[in-house]
Amino acid sequence: MPLESVLAIDTGTQTTRAALVSPDGSILDMASSPLSMSTPRPGWAEQEPERWWSATVDNVSAVMSRNPGTAVAAVAACGQMHGVVALDKAGRPLAPRVGIWCDKRAEGQVARFLARPDARRLSALAANVPLPAWAGFKIAWYCEEEPDLYEQAKSFLVVKDFLNLRLCGERATDPTEASGTFLVDAGSGRWSPELIDALGLDENLLPPIAGSGTVIGGILPEVAAATGLRAGTPVVAGAGDMLCQLYGVGLSRPGRLAEVAGTASIVAAYSEQADLDDRVMSLRTVTGGWVNFGITDGAGACMNWLAQLLSGRGGTIAAPEAGVRYYTRHEQAPHGSTGDVHPGHRYGSHYASIDTVAATAPAGADGLLFFPYVLGERTLGSTGSRASFIGLTLTHDHAHMARAVMEGICFENRRALDLLARPTDGTVLRCTGGGSRSALWNQLRADIYERPVRSFATVEGGVHGAAMLAAVGAGWYASTAEAGDNLVTPGADWRPRPSTTETYRACYESFRAVHDALDGQWEHWAR
Repeated sequence: MPLESVLAIDTGTQTTRAALVSPDGSILDMASSPLSMSTPRPGWAEQEPERWWSATVDNVSAVMSRNPGTAVAAVAACGQMHGVVALDKAGRPLAPRVGIWCDKRAEGQVARFLARPDARRLSALAANVPLPAWAGFKIAWYCEEEPDLYEQAKSFLVVKDFLNLRLCGERATDPTEASGTFLVDAGSGRWSPELIDALGLDENLLPPIAGSGTVIGGILPEVAAATGLRAGTPVVAGAGDMLCQLYGVGLSRPGRLAEVAGTASIVAAYSEQADLDDRVMSLRTVTGGWVNFGITDGAGACMNWLAQLLSGRGGTIAAPEAGVRYYTRHEQAPHGSTGDVHPGHRYGSHYASIDTVAATAPAGADGLLFFPYVLGERTLGSTGSRASFIGLTLTHDHAHMARAVMEGICFENRRALDLLARPTDGTVLRCTGGGSRSALWNQLRADIYERPVRSFATVEGGVHGAAMLAAVGAGWYASTAEAGDNLVTPGADWRPRPSTTETYRACYESFRAVHDALDGQWEHWAR
């Protein structure tokens, strides 16, 4: 009898992966390929949809060829959220590159929306503040800035849904992604004609919304021939990568907190209701509730920058692997092949070396603060913010800088976390993503957040969450909630150290004060 598994696909910003996962949630085999990002203008961030697909085919083919005796019961994909692909009738992208989640070119569309007299009421309908990140504003940008392309488009799909279209030929999205468009009525969970009209869009260009664990189609014969999958294998709707990562660590009940330590750093709280605080963002979960969250867009980019900076110190820290760096429109990004999982998602050797260096500096880095705004801020400050070191003296060295970067990301996360929960409530913060592999960083989180921190058996949260959705589609579990209760395995715990927490409390107050003093200056700086 062949070994049964599900196939999980995870398309991130730096890496795309495919994994065979057993019924008990264990990863049997995984292949990955690196991705690159183009930044043709300030505030723009682009990738190639066809690269997402070719990398997916390569990865699936690799794991299937290495495991010929495995029977795949269902397929589920998750992907980086909010990036939209304009597609023609045949499902072909109308542009070779598209703006992804951290692309901020739609600021003009957001500004015009905010000028409406009914902007606050409409924002409450969407249960979110208007932001350039939301997919609806990206589509509005195409409508206004690329009208010929918009007129040719027959549909707009986000990353994961584009891959599903290629896998099974069906256009669909799920509640996690739909809630991140700013086009859905948060109360009903359906597309809102009022919001769609406010952004000047056509509802016919949007896909149907299906439950995250719902089967939407079967693997196409041509995909089966290219990958080794069986034609007709069920494909489920899937979810956004962030929601899969949170699902994979059990953020499925009220009162739970989590952090995704990946390319972006996200702190989130599960709730039955969306939080209407303008400083907090809200998305639907795969189990029907909401996650209210804050995000540091450039956390992973700061760590990559730090690794590259320190790699020049006589080989003390190994250079990042191919695929990490960012490419301009004048450069051709390499197309990598399948291989080991990219260190942006698994704490690679050069990141572990950062730990070794940072551990030699004291808590608080002797007064050196780092502000991780290489990609600006979303809701807690200016989108034009810049990263900076504050307090640098001749007594500081590479160890202080390394520790300050790690601490600075935590301080920024703490600003959002304080909006979601009280530090004295004792709630455990569940941590996933590549950064959760770092024991030093987990201890810094516990000390700075003033709460226990828990890691998990797998840091491949997106893969694990997508596999759990595939398990529902395969019929192994009756619901996404049941799968979540059975397939989450805790790892280790870290607890706050009172003396260190006291030090960090003072540093955090300084961090907040400096942030607020600088925040009003970035608009002038950009000009």
